[in-house]
This record gives sequence, C-alpha cells and structure tokens, in this order.
Amino acid sequence: MLFSPKNYSQLKTRLKNKYAQKLKLQLKSMKKKRNSSFVAWYLDDQDELKNYTPLKWFFLKQVETYLFLLDHEVPLNYDGGFSEAEDVIFEKWNNSEFADTFLKHLNTGKSVARSSAATLKTFEQHLKGLGERHILKTKSQNSAYRLQPSLGDVRKGKEVTKLLETTLHLEGKELGLMTSSLKEMKHFSHRIEIAVKVIKKFSPSSYERFQAFTETIIPIKQDEFVSFSHQELPGTSMINLYNRDFVDLLDDLLHENGHHHLNYYLNLQTLIKEPIDNIYYSPWRRTLRPLRGIYHAYFTFFWAFKLFSDLARAKEMDSIFYLFSKEEKEKIYFRAVEEFLMLNFTFQELKWARKNELINNTGWKLITEQQKELVKYRNKVVLWEKKCGKFKKDIKALKKTLKTAEKIYFK
Repeated sequence: MLFSPKNYSQLKTRLKNKYAQKLKLQLKSMKKKRNSSFVAWYLDDQDELKNYTPLKWFFLKQVETYLFLLDHEVPLNYDGGFSEAEDVIFEKWNNSEFADTFLKHLNTGKSVARSSAATLKTFEQHLKGLGERHILKTKSQNSAYRLQPSLGDVRKGKEVTKLLETTLHLEGKELGLMTSSLKEMKHFSHRIEIAVKVIKKFSPSSYERFQAFTETIIPIKQDEFVSFSHQELPGTSMINLYNRDFVDLLDDLLHENGHHHLNYYLNLQTLIKEPIDNIYYSPWRRTLRPLRGIYHAYFTFFWAFKLFSDLARAKEMDSIFYLFSKEEKEKIYFRAVEEFLMLNFTFQELKWARKNELINNTGWKLITEQQKELVKYRNKVVLWEKKCGKFKKDIKALKKTLKTAEKIYFK
C-alpha cells in the first residue's frame, strides 16, 4: 500500500540517500571548478552539508543550477551566431530568480556568454550568502543575496532578517511556525493546534500523512494566495492564515501536505511526461492546463476529499476541540461532494494521458490507489449532497459546468 506510514518513512529515507549521493558528486565536481569565493566557502564548510535536512536539499538544488551553468559556459569570444548552447543558457537564466539581472546585462548589448558570466558572479555571491545565513546561521548581509521568503526571510530597512520562530508540539508531531510578531505566533499556534487535533480525531490517516511530511508553516497575507509550496523545499507550507476560515484551514494544511507528499516522489523520480500543451480542462481553475497541472491537482485535492468525507461520515462532527457552526457543517458536506465530482471528472482525463503513455507505472499507481478509495463513497455522496444547505446551488452549477466541459474537452 502506497499510503501508509511505512511507505512515508521509506520515501523520506530514499530522499536522504539521494541527497548523500548527490552531495558526494557535487563535492567532486566542485573541486575541479575555477576558484571563487563561493567555491572556497563551499569546500571549507562542506562538513556542514553532510546531514540531510529539507533546507540543505534546497541549497543543494541551487548549487546544482550553479554547476550546470558553469558546465555550459559559452566562450566569451564566441561569435558564431545564436547557438544551441546559448539557447540552453538563455532559458536557464530566464527561468531563474536572476532573470532580471541576466536580461539587464543583455539589454546593454552584451552577448549571451558575457551576460551569463556577469550574472554568474552575482549568483555566486547569492549562494555564499544563502549558505552563510541559513546553513551556518550567521547574520551575513550580502548585497547580491536574494530574499528567500520561503525560508522566513523578511527585509527591515536595508537589512535582511528572519521571522520569529517557534516549535509547536502537536500530538506527537513537532511543527515549525514562523510569524512576524509574538501576537500572531500565539494566535496562529492556537488555531493550528486545534486544527491538527480535529484532523487527528476525525481523519487519522490524514494526520499520519501530515505528521510525515509537513515540517514548517509560514503565514502569507496576500489575498490572491491561498497556499503554496516548492518542490525543492520539502515540508514547508506557505498558508494564508489571515483571510481563511477554520474549514479552509483544515483544507489548506492537508492540501499543501499533499504537495509535500507528491514532491518526495518527484524529487526521487519522474512520474509523468510533461508536454506543455494546455489541453486538459481543470475543474478547479475552470481553464485548460497542461498534464502536470491536472496530475498535481488530482493527487493533492484528493486529500481534501479524504478529510471532508471522513468528517461527513462522522456521527457527530463536534468535539471537545471545536464546535462547527451549521454553515461550516454544510460547507464540509459541500466540499466532500465538490471534490468527489471534480476528481471523478479529472480521472477520466488522466486515463487518456495514461493510455497515451504520458504517465508511468509509479505515477499511475498513485492515482489509481486514490481513485479506488474515491469510488467507495459514490452512494454516500448522494446523501451528502442533500445536506449541503445553501451550497446546493453551487453543486448544481458545478455539475452543469462539468457536463459542458465533458462534451467539449473529453478526448
């Protein structure tokens, strides 16, 4: 069974082993590179990188990009027109957080090779600052260093500092929380503690996954963001704790945890081919998306269904931890029904992708194990729909939308 604590532990061990292998190769490669302040720092402090942590995986992936760019340098005197090598370099920088620096050099008339060389020097200083601040835990101030909000960085005046940090001890789970003030720390800690207790009581298997994969939570304030995370930083969830209700908080904690779970697989192996064609209808975004978008959506939104279906099946949703309002209970039934309908729709699209050999065996096994669990609730969904209260009109509208999308977009 892929969804079990034993499997979660094996996944984490595999990533630790992969980190050790990659680090060994990276050190070997680094010793052959031209001398620079970053290379010197890296080799001098290599012992600090030995033991895997999600942060060190994040650092290793950035150093991988640095080594790639070094290995694909174009001679500065090259004048043979826009080559394939330059195209590779251009795309790598253009998709990086240093795209602005690279393009600025290009816009002054420099060649791709010279722009890359100049940007690489800035990138080296950034990496050195990243290592000093987050690996060595110093208060290094480096003008080339790019702020890393996903690591808790904030800017105060001209200085880069960090959010306040605490560790929550939750039902046998240690969870990091970063906040901008002690007041927020107290408030958010309380909300998260209650949410985790509710998850553990009503959806024990959801709690097992949360316990395995979520390491740190960082609040975000932007209204346009619900939550997000990064594949290169396992376990860190950026969650909007300001503009979402308690039911949403339960959802957001487990949705991002689903991303962390999936990202362990993605950091270890390829699950799908990723053509860029936007030919799959996403019922969550009401727009066309590439295969990667709907594959990730199915895997992660399934865990919302799992949570809300477990709550919906409970004889009594209320507990000593939290008393749900009538509207919140209706919303729970609605979310269970909503996710059921959208997941079933998306599974048909994923079946087509599998038929066309775009999803490999491991990637498909993950999805089919979820789908087998999903279809068990087909009859219960009919009953839950009757309990959706004011959300019944939303279910009706969703069914109409999915029926239209099915006629237009199903292959």
